[in-house]
Amino acid sequence: MKRFLVVFLWVISTSVLWLSAASPQSEATEIEGNLYTNNTLGFSFQFTQGWVADEAVGGSSTLGGDTLILKTSSGDSSLSVFSEALPAGLPLEELAASAEQWLNEHQGHLPGMNMEVRGEVEQTNYGNTLFYRLNFRTQGRRNRVHHAAVVTVTPGKLIGFEAMAKNEKGVNQTLDALQSIKFFDAAFAAWQAIAGTNLPEDVIQLGAVFLERFPTNDIAPYVHKRMAFSYQQLNDYENLIIHGERTIELLSDDPDIRPMMALAFAERGDNNRAIDLAQQGLEVLQAMEKPADVPVGQWILRKERAISDSNYAQGLAYLKKSSGMAGGGEAMMKRAVEYLGEATESDPEFDAAYFRLGYAYTRLNEAELAIESYARAVASEGIASELAREQLLSILGFLKRDPSTSDQLVQEQRAYIDQKIAEKEAQAQQMEAEGELRMQQELQRQEMELQQQEVQPQGKSPY
Repeated sequence: MKRFLVVFLWVISTSVLWLSAASPQSEATEIEGNLYTNNTLGFSFQFTQGWVADEAVGGSSTLGGDTLILKTSSGDSSLSVFSEALPAGLPLEELAASAEQWLNEHQGHLPGMNMEVRGEVEQTNYGNTLFYRLNFRTQGRRNRVHHAAVVTVTPGKLIGFEAMAKNEKGVNQTLDALQSIKFFDAAFAAWQAIAGTNLPEDVIQLGAVFLERFPTNDIAPYVHKRMAFSYQQLNDYENLIIHGERTIELLSDDPDIRPMMALAFAERGDNNRAIDLAQQGLEVLQAMEKPADVPVGQWILRKERAISDSNYAQGLAYLKKSSGMAGGGEAMMKRAVEYLGEATESDPEFDAAYFRLGYAYTRLNEAELAIESYARAVASEGIASELAREQLLSILGFLKRDPSTSDQLVQEQRAYIDQKIAEKEAQAQQMEAEGELRMQQELQRQEMELQQQEVQPQGKSPY
């Protein structure tokens, strides 16, 4: 659990580095007083105080071809809100023209509905947002109703409002509510809620809502990743695999997910799959460069943890493969020892790896190495510590050694672990210093180039 939290907290910390602390609404839409907020489409506005508001699903506005999501009304006046999906990945120049184009395309069927268009589509602003407006009304003078539709676009969505009233003044007064309109990135706000909690149950609940609302958003892969790690915390193997494999599919170069998945497969006995994923994870780590916005020390820790987890998963897989094999599976056992040793080399406090090493050495009849490994597992003070102490005392008893010497053995191995940690910290500091030096040298080089460009030889004037 301690090791999982290190990776888990890394995922959290890298998220909040570029997220603000805003706290979004948890529901898709919400009405508080006369404030309507749509957390899926990402906008809010204050409709007229005292009007009746009804959230709606489906249906169409007068222009048709759209989905009605809200209708507010008072007497003969009403304001309806609708939306329509736009093609994904639409270029900005086409996106900007979509609102005007939509109104021009949809006004064609109005005469068949006993409606007449009044004027051309025109630009208008509400709040800080550009809308396109089309005015129309019922034909004939008797019981005439005036309409105006105003539409704007956000990435992937067209959002529109249709006002209806007995006269043009009433329509304009109804649309004045849009002066309060505000837009926000709904997917980003939903992600902030996920990034802002460490509780796996909350991550899973908020993540499911996010994926339902924004399944193709660029943030979705990171939601799958957070959910996979959360399901790992809850020991929910099936959902861990679902979201872990989805993360691998969408984030092929992610350095964290394959080691975690490899460990999950190894613990479940899917040994070949665990080995394959662990090896893939190591290949990704070897090819990956440090992100520019991540400190060197933090990057080294992250990389070493992932390398350690990958090797531990392989060691555990080979350990399980050796069980039940003819001759005790000595060859497999030795491979397990090799990978488990690599895991502790990358992470000197990996108690579970030391514990598994102790078991492997016991099966290989390497009593002294087993004692050493179990003592290190105890000294690491992790979740395997107590089990390791029991095994340590058991071996000492079998060898007829004084069990009271176990404390001294543990202290000696604690000193060994501390020395290894100090060496790694010194290595990280040296790499950080070297990185800073390279950065300074690069800045100096760029500055010299700029100076050389500024100092150009002056040619003689022909005049």
